[in-house]
Amino acid sequence: MRFITKNTYFIVTALILSLEALSGCSTPPRPNTTPPLRFHDELDSLRTPTTSPRSSSYTIRKGDTIWKIASHFNVSPDSIINNNHIGDVTNIKPGQVLIIPAGAPYSKAGTPARTVINETGASFIWPIRGRVLTNFDQWVDGNKNTGIDIEAVNGQIVKASRGGVVALTSDAPDGWGKVIVLQHNDGSYTWYAHNSEILVQKNTLVKQGQVIAKAGSTGRAKEDKLHFKIFLHGVPVNPTSHLQ
Repeated sequence: MRFITKNTYFIVTALILSLEALSGCSTPPRPNTTPPLRFHDELDSLRTPTTSPRSSSYTIRKGDTIWKIASHFNVSPDSIINNNHIGDVTNIKPGQVLIIPAGAPYSKAGTPARTVINETGASFIWPIRGRVLTNFDQWVDGNKNTGIDIEAVNGQIVKASRGGVVALTSDAPDGWGKVIVLQHNDGSYTWYAHNSEILVQKNTLVKQGQVIAKAGSTGRAKEDKLHFKIFLHGVPVNPTSHLQ
């Protein structure tokens, strides 16, 4: 009896081992959950560092704009926008903390280290002639318009509303499309969006009435037009009240 039991034990054990071996062959190997090293490197290359040894922070105050802050720290507006992942530059709020990336030396005077054409007290002129499609403060797609939209023909020339320096040019694939922002001597800014072509370069001086772009429908524009804004003391104002 013991002999039979012992043999039976060995037989059963052998059968179990055989079944485990067979099941092991049919079961797919467990996937490796650790991403390849190259994938890690690709992810790291996409990340924008939020701090650096020379970076600093700044708390937004009432009346601030990205360009005013960039001018104060003597860095490019694009570097602040990209470093802080800002989707809408008109939606920054007092109390919000920004990381100011390393860049050109900080200007204690709070003015850009460049000469702006002296047109203090000069009026703003119409950058393009056309019918106003959307007025200031008018609701568009659930948002208040902080400028005006002027009807245009594709390729129609766009002029500088006032003399100043090109503070920013952007060629975004969506949103405002091809944009130019001019900074003027008194700290005001003018904004020109949805252009089909930009004809000036960043940090160059332009005179009032100088051709700076060609109108179009880049970005999310559904028709040829110019989106035009005026910022006074960092706040968008109704352009039609200041244009001559």
